[in-house]
Amino acid sequence: MKNEAGQDMSGKIKNQLRNEKEKLSRMSFGQKAQYIFDYYKFHIIVFIVAVSLIYYVVTTFLNNKPLAFYGMFLNASGTDVTVSDEELERRFAAYEEISTKNQKVVIDTTATFNPNVNSQYSMAQNAKITALFASHDLDVMVIDPGVFTYYALNGAFTDLRDALGEIQYSKYESENRIYYIDGALMEKLKNLDAAQAESVMAEESDAAAGKVETGDESGEKTPGTKSPEEETLDEMEQLAADLMGDPDVISREDFRLPDPEKMEDPIPVGIILTDVSVISEGGFFARTVPVFGIPKVSDRKQLALDFLRFLEVGTKE
Repeated sequence: MKNEAGQDMSGKIKNQLRNEKEKLSRMSFGQKAQYIFDYYKFHIIVFIVAVSLIYYVVTTFLNNKPLAFYGMFLNASGTDVTVSDEELERRFAAYEEISTKNQKVVIDTTATFNPNVNSQYSMAQNAKITALFASHDLDVMVIDPGVFTYYALNGAFTDLRDALGEIQYSKYESENRIYYIDGALMEKLKNLDAAQAESVMAEESDAAAGKVETGDESGEKTPGTKSPEEETLDEMEQLAADLMGDPDVISREDFRLPDPEKMEDPIPVGIILTDVSVISEGGFFARTVPVFGIPKVSDRKQLALDFLRFLEVGTKE
């Protein structure tokens, strides 16, 4: 009985296969493809998902290498850029003699962020940067002056007096390439809530635009004069204030380097990189001024300084 049941089942399968073969033989190629997809759709989808999952697991495993360096150019991209992230990563790895077989070098030059733009993309970018700070993965940031100031006022960057040697620091200082922020302003903003800080920056934005009105001897405000407090407004504060207004990056023509002489507590946190080798040749920051900073959270500050040298010379001397 069992043999007869097995033979019946085998016969049914053969008949089914024969019928399927006859159906397919009468169809065009397009009809065959459509028929097979309709009939085996579920199996095909499962197969594709399985292959994709295997590919994801394998590539993740292969790329899951320790991070040797992470640098970010923020708001650097444009039509003038001629060098890819991969090319920069390869060149810096060779410069630093990092084996990319065992370690990973990441240089992101396509990231953009503006605090004035309240969009899902902008929020996602800010979340990504915040995560990099939190994980201590971010070693270098090169940013346009306005957004650099935004992060600097939040205490993001290392005091260069602690990072650079005396000779190197004196060199940048003599070249007028040090970017300062006012520690007093940082403290003032720390003690304000978000709405108050926005109001302060908006008032300073008016001052930067020449809309300052201050008191005369009668106590009434007159155009074109400043109180002693308003005299302390410097270029750095104006750049921060600009963040509350124009969402565009500050152009090279409009940029003014913050003057430490006008600050209560000048802190050197950035280095101007206009026209340095790698940035200018690659077409980065063509419309604005790049400012280099080392995040306080970086555990690879010496590597960050090596990257600064790489940007300036491109190759080892």
